[in-house]
Formats: sequence, C-alpha cells, structure tokens
Amino acid sequence: MSKRLKLLALVAVLGLTAMACGGAEEEGPGAETGPTGVTAPEEEIPVGGTLKAAIVSDVSAGFDPQKEYYQLSWEFFRCCLTRTLMNYNGMPVDQGGTDAQPDLAAEPPEQSADGLTWTFKLKTGIMYAPPFEDVEVHTQDIIRAVERTADPEASLGGYPFYYSPIEGFDAFSEGEADSISGLEAPDDYTLVVTTTRPAGDIPNLFAMPATAPIPPNPDNPDARLGVAEGHTEDYGRYLVSTGPYMFEGSESLDFSLPPEDQPTLSGVEVGKFYTLVRNPSYDPATDTLRGAYIDRYEVAVGGDPVDLLNKVEAGDLDICIDCGTPPDFLRRYQTDPDLQQFLHINPSGGNRYISLNLAVPPMDDIHVRKALNLALDKDAMRKPRGGPAAGDIATHIVPDALLNNLLVDYDPYPTPNFQGDIEAAKAEMAQSKYDTDGDGICDAPECKDILMVVSEASPPYPEQTAIIQDNWGELGLTFNVKQFEHTTMYSKCSDPATKAAVCPSVGWLPDYFDAATVIPPLFGTEGLYPAYGNLSLLGADAEYLEEYGYDPTIEIPNVDDRIEECKVIPFGDERFECWANLDRYLMEEVVNWVPLLFDTSRVILGERIVNFVHSASAGMEALDRLALAEGSA
Repeated sequence: MSKRLKLLALVAVLGLTAMACGGAEEEGPGAETGPTGVTAPEEEIPVGGTLKAAIVSDVSAGFDPQKEYYQLSWEFFRCCLTRTLMNYNGMPVDQGGTDAQPDLAAEPPEQSADGLTWTFKLKTGIMYAPPFEDVEVHTQDIIRAVERTADPEASLGGYPFYYSPIEGFDAFSEGEADSISGLEAPDDYTLVVTTTRPAGDIPNLFAMPATAPIPPNPDNPDARLGVAEGHTEDYGRYLVSTGPYMFEGSESLDFSLPPEDQPTLSGVEVGKFYTLVRNPSYDPATDTLRGAYIDRYEVAVGGDPVDLLNKVEAGDLDICIDCGTPPDFLRRYQTDPDLQQFLHINPSGGNRYISLNLAVPPMDDIHVRKALNLALDKDAMRKPRGGPAAGDIATHIVPDALLNNLLVDYDPYPTPNFQGDIEAAKAEMAQSKYDTDGDGICDAPECKDILMVVSEASPPYPEQTAIIQDNWGELGLTFNVKQFEHTTMYSKCSDPATKAAVCPSVGWLPDYFDAATVIPPLFGTEGLYPAYGNLSLLGADAEYLEEYGYDPTIEIPNVDDRIEECKVIPFGDERFECWANLDRYLMEEVVNWVPLLFDTSRVILGERIVNFVHSASAGMEALDRLALAEGSA
C-alpha cells in the first residue's frame, strides 16, 4: 500500500486474521495451535499434486516485482517465482527464518572495512524459465532490476526509497545520471555495491523482490530494461521466472514482437486467477532455501471469506490464503479437538494502531494525544478480532521481536487490564489548550465533528469504531465518521488532502526483521505522501502543510535525524538499543499513535495438506513448504 506496504489486512476481513498461537479463546498467544515447523522429516514429505487455493483480494500490482508492496505477493515471489541474491528459507525464527541467506549469491557478501562497499558473487548455471531456458542469470540482470526500481513510473507504489543509500541511485531516479554509479559488474558473476553511508541491511535489500533479475531481450539487446521494456504498467503479465515455478504459459512469451503485440501469460488473469506450474529450468541442487513440494498451484481470486472457508472445510479448496479466521470459525476450530490440527496461529510481525494527524486540531496538542492513549479500552478493541488469539496488546510501536524484546515490559500509558483509565485521561486533557476550563473535557469547537476515516462496515471495524467513539466521547470529543472500502480507506488516510484526523483501521507489516522497516516509513519524511506510511505527517514543514491546505504555523516534530542515527549502526545490540530509544521517544515526546495490537497470522488448512510451516520472514504460511497427501490429484 505505498511508498509502502505490504498493507496489513488489505481487505476488511483481513482485519480478522489476527494472529497468535491461541488454544481456547481465553488463552494467550503463548498457547500454540498447530505446529509452526515442518510436520514431517524432509525425506517423508510427499511431492506432487495440484494445490487448489483462493485469495480474497488480488495482489496489488499484478505480480510486477518493482511495484508489488504486499505481503501475499512477496511470499509468492519468495516461494515460487523469483530468486534474488539473498533470500529467506520460509522457516520459523529459530530455524533461521528471518536471516537473509545466499540464494543467487554463492556465499554471503563481503563488506569493506569502512562499511561502504559490498561484494556479491553469483552462482553459475542459474537459468531463466522458458522461453529463456538457455539464458543464464548474470550480474547485469540484477543491475537492470535495480534500475527499474529507480524508475518512478515502473516502481510506482513500490519501495525505491530503500535503495537511496546506494551511490547514484537517487541521481539516476531523478534523471540526473545515466547509470547508478554504486552498482558495478566487474564480470558476469560479480556485483559490487557502493553506498554513501554504512548500511548494514544491504543483504536484506537484495533479498527483496524488486531486485529479482530481469533477463535481456535477445531480440532487442539495446533495451535498457530488457524484457520489461515497454511494460511499465504490466510487467507481471510477462514475468520470466527464476524460481521453482513459473506462470503457466511462460513458454509462449514472445519478446521479438513490439511490447503491445506480445502475448501475455495464460496463467495470469488479474482479478480472476493465477496458475503456477513447475519451471523446467530450475535446478533444486542450487537452492537450499525452498521446499517446492507441490506440482501446480491454482489460485482463484475473489469471493466471500466465509464461503471460501466453507469450501476449504468441504474439501473443494485446500486453503484460503488470506481469509483469516472469522470469529465463528475461530471458536469452532479452537474448541473442537478434531479441528484444532487444521488451525495455525502464529505471530505475523505486524502491528495495528490508531494514527493521529498532528496537523489537524485538536490532534496538534500533545496533551490531547496522551489523553487518548490513556482513555482507550484496548482490551475491548481486541475482542472483535478474536480476543487474546488476535495477538498481544501493544504498548509501544515496534513489535518486540524486532527490538530483541528490549521494550517487552514498557508501557508509558498503563491502565488496569489495558481497559483504559478515564480519570487519568481527564487529568492529561486538563493540561490542553482545548480544555478551556481545565475540567478534563475537550470543550473547544475543534473537539467536535473530528474527521475519522475507517474501513467499511464489516467486522471488526464497526465494533472498534463504536468503542473509540464511546471512550473518547467521555473526554468531550465527537467524530464525523467516514467509511470506505479497505484499500480506499488506506488511500484516503495517506492523502493529506483528506485531512483525516484519526485513522483507526490501519496496520503495518515489516519488510524484513529490523525496525528500519517500521519507524522510517511510518515516522520519517520519506513516508510522507505521495509515499505511504507517515499518516501523522511527522516532519512536514510549513511549505508542505500549506500545499495541502493546513495551517503552516503548526509545528510538527521531525525525527529524521534520530532515524538516520539508527540506520547507520551495524546489526547488533547497539542497533536494537537505538531503535528502542527512538520508540520510547515517539511514545512519550511525539505521541502520534495509539498502539493497539502486535498481530498474529491465522490460517485454516484443508484435510489434504499434510505439511505446514510458518514463515517468520513473510509473517504467514510458507507456500513452498505446503505439501499434499500422497495420491492427491
């Protein structure tokens, strides 16, 4: 969703995909339901069959690697379609699931003593899928992908900001250079990456789908973007794979024709279906990261989540990947011993929160914002998502695992049982300029008809909106609530012209296991519109505020300098501490959020699936590690 996202809960029902490892509903996330790791020894896992799957909402950009910014499409890239220099193994944390490991690279990259240069060595003999089964992956193909990432049109809605530390990336993106000076190819199997500052996450950046190699076009060797040339809007329908799978019909792609005349992949019908088949060029001996047990994936797009889950239960589908677990299903599967084995609940690494726009009165007053944190009944907010099975109540910003649990006991706005404390909230509100008589009630005109933009009227959003109005109404605030379809809601909340003061239906998934994928896009100026993420407008200056019709005299905090301090620190304890300190600062001195939940991923499997692994890097099931019972069609 973005400059960013991988939206957490792209459709309304995904608000129900809260995670945890819950047994009975009263149990917390520590009570694991379903195994998170491989359910059988590798040699005993069945191979073959056709997985029949469904997704409720389509991928956001038709499987274009430079545009896609959505958890589901990223997992399809990782598991199946594309290989990158580094990648993840689709396993839980304790099995290396969050560690970027060599994929197309022959070994981990070497970093120079000054931290500015990284050298990758590629494996030899990695071939593209048909029709380029005779074309080997070379360094220039990866440079080609990064250049396309730097193209504002080709990467629209993606995440090019991550690559700004590469020397010359921004200059190339802005048309001021004809190449990215920080990317060099001494030979076909060596990539040298030079950065303008130490960037310890370079291996993670080259595990992202945006860096998946793009082959040259043998019929047009001068095409800068290779086979992606002329496909700014629709490269996903012409994608040439490097992974264990390809879209059906890949062999019929014909790049000798003008782009507008080239046949599309028969296995891609945006909004309707995606069909993946085995890539005959793939050599499993070169790949230590993937399972690839299924022969064929048939993925239907669209439908009502309850209807789709009923089909899973009836055996007509094997899995609905993004249906989550509506409350009735969750209760049945948690309490029925015969069904518990089919329910898997695990941490997603994501969070849910209420974003406050600091440029809209009365949210420009920190005392108002602190009072809102104290007044909200977070326990009640969690119940419509499934109670404790939905995840841990969040008391700060970054999920604890990304901070090495440094803030696991930190709560700057404690209330009894997380149920809110109206008296403490009124004491805070009494210090606000919008409480004209100091009685703890927001009584200025700005406290009435505050614009709140929420997701459409499906659970859990109506229930949560009512709780917010009730809790904050005790402080004198009233709201003008506007409902939108879920993706439209995100667009409205991210566009400052909307002037939404409160956005309570939003969430975030980290792009990799580091707070750098949470705090900068959500709180730095890099996340300001037209990017996605910084809904609070942190760092917006007078010129920006005036451009979107706000009072330019409003002073909004800027934390860019603090963010940059953390970014340059190498991975390790010092980096964890830096991000944790910034989390504390944001919660106590900026207060532009009301954190709600550290989320969970919940999935119900059909009876034919006999192997399941929770991928810590994806925050969802590892699609390449699903397996079907022997004899399944």
